Amino acid sequence: MGYPREVIEQVKKAVCKEAMEMRQLNHVVPVTGKRLQIERPDRQIKVVFYPAKTEHAPLILGFHGGGFLFGGCALNDAMWSETGAQLGAAVASVGYRKSPEYQYKAAIEDAYDAAVYFYEHAEEYGIDRQDISVMGCSAGANLAASVCLYAKQQGKHLFQRQILMYPFLDSATDPDSKGNGSLEGPVMYVFNEMHCKPEEAALPIVSPVFAQKKELEGLPRAIICYADHDCLKAEGQKYAGMLRDAGVCVADMLASGMPHGFYESGFGKISEGEMDFLGDDVKEMIRNGKIAQASQECLDFVQENF
Repeated sequence: MGYPREVIEQVKKAVCKEAMEMRQLNHVVPVTGKRLQIERPDRQIKVVFYPAKTEHAPLILGFHGGGFLFGGCALNDAMWSETGAQLGAAVASVGYRKSPEYQYKAAIEDAYDAAVYFYEHAEEYGIDRQDISVMGCSAGANLAASVCLYAKQQGKHLFQRQILMYPFLDSATDPDSKGNGSLEGPVMYVFNEMHCKPEEAALPIVSPVFAQKKELEGLPRAIICYADHDCLKAEGQKYAGMLRDAGVCVADMLASGMPHGFYESGFGKISEGEMDFLGDDVKEMIRNGKIAQASQECLDFVQENF
């Protein structure tokens, strides 16, 4: 790592402050879905649920991105609404626990418990319990991949598909060694060290690229979209190869010219509050329509392979 400790601490302080502001926005931002809570003995799991137009529909459990620190279940309303509508599926955007208060186990427990809840309450929500998929962007894609591994460890076959958008799958490798892209620098070290302890970073349910072939066998088929200008592209492609080697069906595509995080900004109107958290390059591509076009191409690809 080429960053002094004081730089890491400064970045950590700044991003934690920004993350708290984003969480406040998550509580009040308007949504087209229905806000609900899954009651657990020790906690509540917040969800925004987007029903399908038909009964007995597939369900997508959605996990937002943000380095396991940023984001919230209500902050990608247009994305989840449009994704569900075009796939003919209901969507449950899950508000999993995040750092700095919690580490990786809490997020996986929330993802898994949400899956079990909707499986057990399928009739109430008009969904097909035999057709549940997981989908996520960036860290959310990590969670989607990890909960598939976790469910297999529990002896449960809950999911039909894992839809991974520019997945963050390796918390153990030095981020600066991953190459150039739209997601790099000290913040990646902050994400990693707040998400897990150093000795946990190579666990498969933390970093799926370290899974053994036998752990991958029998996992749900995968649909993976990579961002072209993204230092995480290589680990996503590596995981696709690992899944194929384990006999898992994989369909993947590259979004040419796109930065990390593009899909989350590709649908509908982005609120001013959400725009404040985007980089200038992403804002410009939102304005000129390039992100909308690439996002629709990715969703078309998901639909073709759904």
